[in-house]
Parts: sequence; C-alpha cells; structure tokens
Amino acid sequence: MSSPLAMAGRWRAREGALESGVPAILAGAAWVLAHRLLTRPSAGRPLTELELAQIFGACALLTGWAMSRQVWLYGKRRPWTHVGRGVGGTALSVAVLWPMARLSWAQRCTGELGGEVLPLALAGGQALACRVGGVPGNPYLPGTLVLPGWSGQPGLLLGAVLLGGAVLGALAFRDRRLLATAVPRRLSEQLRYAPAAGPAASFEGTDGRGEVQACDNPTLWGEPCGQAYSRERVFERGEWCLRCQQAFVPCTRELELDIVSLFTGDLDVLNGLERLDTVSWPWGGMPSPDARLSGQERWVKLGRMRFPDVLSVAQVLALVHARLGELGQDDRTREAARLAGERMSRVAAWLWLGRAAHRLTYARPTREVRYALGSQRLRDLVPGGGEALTLQLDIGLLPVELRMGFQRSFLDEGRPPVVQNSKLDVWVPVGPAAAKPEDRGIWVARVEGEALRTWLGTERLAAPGARGVSSPLPYARSGEAPEAPPDLRPGSLDLVRRALSVETGEPVKHGPPGASIADWEWLEWEQIELLRRDCLVLVEAGG
Repeated sequence: MSSPLAMAGRWRAREGALESGVPAILAGAAWVLAHRLLTRPSAGRPLTELELAQIFGACALLTGWAMSRQVWLYGKRRPWTHVGRGVGGTALSVAVLWPMARLSWAQRCTGELGGEVLPLALAGGQALACRVGGVPGNPYLPGTLVLPGWSGQPGLLLGAVLLGGAVLGALAFRDRRLLATAVPRRLSEQLRYAPAAGPAASFEGTDGRGEVQACDNPTLWGEPCGQAYSRERVFERGEWCLRCQQAFVPCTRELELDIVSLFTGDLDVLNGLERLDTVSWPWGGMPSPDARLSGQERWVKLGRMRFPDVLSVAQVLALVHARLGELGQDDRTREAARLAGERMSRVAAWLWLGRAAHRLTYARPTREVRYALGSQRLRDLVPGGGEALTLQLDIGLLPVELRMGFQRSFLDEGRPPVVQNSKLDVWVPVGPAAAKPEDRGIWVARVEGEALRTWLGTERLAAPGARGVSSPLPYARSGEAPEAPPDLRPGSLDLVRRALSVETGEPVKHGPPGASIADWEWLEWEQIELLRRDCLVLVEAGG
C-alpha cells in the first residue's frame, strides 16, 4: 500500500457515487412507476384524489431528497437552496410527466385498445378519453369509454401535496447517509501489516546510533528494495542483497531528522497553556503579535537520526521506537520519550518542513506539514530540497487553530462592551485512548464529527442585552470594516475550515465547499492534514 492517498480517494469516490446515485435512481424509478400507473386504462372511474396524493406525495418526497442530496454533497448548506432545488425538481418532473402521460395514453388507446382518442368534459376541466368498439354515427352502438388514471388537472390538494412532499424530502433527508463510511476501517485493515520490525529486520542490526544503510535497487514488484543493513557493514563488490537478490546498490540520499514529541499527554494541561497564550485584538483590526506568556515548550527534541530516503515511514518509526529508551538526557526528555514509547503510532507520524527549533512553544510551529503514513517512503514525502526536517511522533493529540470574535459586556452599564477577535489552539484527541496489546501502535489519526464539534464547542450564545458575559461573534478579517454585531440567535454561528494567506497570515474569505464542521461525520487522515495546516473560523451560518 505505497499510495494510501490514492486508495482512500478511490474508496471515497465509490461511496460518493453511491450517496449521489441511489437517491437519483430511486426518484427516477418512482416517476417511471407513477407514469405507468397514471396511463393505465380504467373502465370505471379514474384514480381518486387520495390515491393521486399518495402517488405524487411519494414521488415528491423522493425528488426533494434526491435534489437536496446532490446539492448537499457539493457543499451547499443553505436550507432555502435545498428547498428551491427540491421544489424545482418536482415541478419540472410534473411538467415533463403530463405531456408524456398524454402521449403514452394516446398511443395505448390507438395501438393496444384499437380505439380513438376524444376529449371529455369533466367537472374540473377537460380530459382525454378512449372510445373502444363504437360505430361512428350510430347512437345505439356508442362503444365503451375508457378513462386514464389521471385527468391531468393538478388541483389544489394535489398541488399542496407536491409542494409539501418536496419541501419535507429536501429538508428531512439532505444530510442522511445511506451507509456509514467504511474508509477508516478499510485503511486500518490495510495498515495492519505495515508496522516494521526495526533493528530486527536489519541485517546485523544497527550501528551505535541506531542508524542503518539501505538497498536502492529497483525490484520486479515495482518499488525500491529498501532492505536495511547495519551502517557499519561493508559490502564486497557485486555482493547480493538479501531481499531483491541483485547486486547491492547503496542509497546515496539520506535525510537527517530531528525527533520531537509532546512533553505531556494531558489535554487539560495543554489546553490550559493554549488559553494562557490566546491572542486577542480589536475586531477587524490587524492581529497582535503572538505573545507566549506561558513560555512552555510543547515539543521536546528527543534527538537527531539519519535515514536513507528509500526507507518507509513504518521502518523509520520502528527504528526510532527502538531507540526511545536511549534518547533521554534529562528528566523532561526521558518523560517525553517514555510517553511516546507508550502512545505513539507505529504507522503514522507528522513531518515538519523548515526550521522550527525556535518555535517549539507553539502548538503548530510550522504550517508546512505532511502526514506520513505506513508504507509511504521518505523520498516520496520529501522529493527534494535541503530544508530542515523534523519528525513529530504522533501520540494521538491534534492542535486545531480557532479564529473567532467575541463581545464582552460588563455589569457596569456605563462601561461600553469590548468587541475583539481572538486566535487560540485547541488540542483534540485523534487516537485511541487504549488498545489491545496486539493492536498497540497500529492506528491513524481519526476523529468523529460529533466528537470534534464537542471539543470545539464555544460558550452558549447569550441573548441580546445580557451583561457580564462573553458572547461569540463571527471572525472579522483585518482590513474589512466591521459591521454591527449580529443578532445572536441560537444556531446562527458556524465553524468553517479556511486556508491562511501566505502574505498576511489571515484566513481567506471564501472557504472550500463543504468546509463547515457541522457537516462532518468523520475525518480521514488527509482531512486531518488539512486541518493541521489551515484554521477554523467562526462565521455566520450560511454566510
């Protein structure tokens, strides 16, 4: 599994096709069935209003669901957008059904029944009828009059049923999945055999610093060999590699990685530090410089190791894990190494690009990060360049940057309220709290949507006029004239993921479709990587 991103993309594409195609197929099948029922000959009276309401109501429900589901999957979240598409799709279906029903009825009358089509005056208007077996001009042999199932007149009741069904179908089922996603489970199953054996898989172990050399031969199965040997081993000219059975070719490009991990796994401690280091500035103004009031380094540098770039992520993590007990030089480093040894993932880690040694007090020292996974090779993650590299061991905690506004009111009526922006990091658990001994370390970062919303929940929205409290507001970007604080209605605010501008460091104004975390049911590792790079911004719902 050298390309987990491509495999996860294919799995998601299949699930997306299912979620998008099934509602459309069911809605289309419902209208086809309705067409067959409405054009069926009836020697007695046609379908009653109740029967028509049941048929058209079911079709309208399915059509509203199908139309709103497509809009939802494309990232449109406004309820009126879903209602408009559902009602529009239903109206278009009825407009197409009526002429098709008339044509099918006429063809069935003249073809199957051998009659003639003639207009018939009814109480609600004019409809078609089919006269079968009649003799023209003979009043004594009028023949049999056969009516269609539907006269074609919508009527007030039928119109209300169509409108209500379209609206209910669009709003009730727009965010409902047909099947729970299986991508995380399948990814975990694929990675179950990814963990490497570390020094045990290296011929003659490792050298004194735990480093190895590796074979760079291309193999018949389509990937570099990557067999590890002790760095101290000397190969004779033409000596064969044990794995690829070809003359050993050493990997000449090596990457030197700083190994870092969190100093603690206590969420309360980490989030307490982030609250202390929260940055606030006037609403709509320029952001203030980050002041690290706590002075606490979140990350501990455990050591530095050198690896051939042909090694996989799992091989690198296994080699690091084997040396964790030797890396501690003081109490703080030893405690961080012990914590990493107990909780780190053996199949996934973060790779930081660029120098970050002077920013270890930040939850996110750099935004240039990549989530290294399983059998991905270092050369694919770092294709070139001589920038500094840091390998962050993942112990199951993810920093998420929140940007939001708030209005702080005071009990003293003479003191005006303060309206400001704020920026802070929130640590969210993304790894298992406990696992079976045989499954320990075999996990990738994942968080359910409901759990993410719980961790990122802001204070309750206060009613307008409440004093002595802080109420959340939408985030105001610098350079934009702040508007009056909106009416703080419950559910009027939402968090969306937005990229940060390289020039200003401010969130871009328009996020990608479907960026609202209210719609997230779960996160893949790729989405978590984007969440690590970008920030979550509080906006007005639907804005």
